[in-house]
Amino acid sequence: MKYNAIYSHYCVIFDMDGVLADTGPIHFESWVNLGRFIGVEFTRELFEETFGQQSPTITRKLVGPDPDEVLIEKWANIKEKNYREIVKDKLAPLPGVMKILADLKSKGFKLAVGSSGPSENVDLVLTSLKIKHYFDVIITAAEVKKGKPEPDVFLIVAKTLNINPKNCIVIEDAPVGIEAAMRAEMIPIALTTTHNKEELLNAHLIIKDLTEISIEDILRMFKLN
Repeated sequence: MKYNAIYSHYCVIFDMDGVLADTGPIHFESWVNLGRFIGVEFTRELFEETFGQQSPTITRKLVGPDPDEVLIEKWANIKEKNYREIVKDKLAPLPGVMKILADLKSKGFKLAVGSSGPSENVDLVLTSLKIKHYFDVIITAAEVKKGKPEPDVFLIVAKTLNINPKNCIVIEDAPVGIEAAMRAEMIPIALTTTHNKEELLNAHLIIKDLTEISIEDILRMFKLN
């Protein structure tokens, strides 16, 4: 199957953390470090509850209502700087990532990243994995006022590419991302990288990793075959 101009009216949007790379353990480590710095405990339960949300939102849940927004932003930035220091030498694409990106791109599909992470994190990961060139649009927390589960990040992708949201598939690993995709009226696919299957039941398809999905599967979901 060669490049098809029709496919350029369809987009596959990838979350980054837990979809393109298994950064979850490194995020958890950097959150634990921030908790120690502040003097509060960052628990595994809080991590699982908030994974996929923006850092200031998670920081607020960690410390409660009293600190002002300036301090919340400062602490969130400390966490993200620590994350980048830890992650830079530990990155590898998750199984199936390189093949599905190459296959989708060669057929003419638009590709995008829709992440809750800061732009510095996203750029570091995509550059380190040597996959940044695959994406037509990269949307991060810097462009989004309301993070997941609000649909804004995915709707911005669709608007930027001038693609009907119903012509978009979103590949996510977190319940908040699946909810955001559904609220955007897009087709959600879930990976069980960071959450178990029972937490992701609202997805159209649940898979272990990207080796379990093919171009033919994508075409069927878009009703293009």
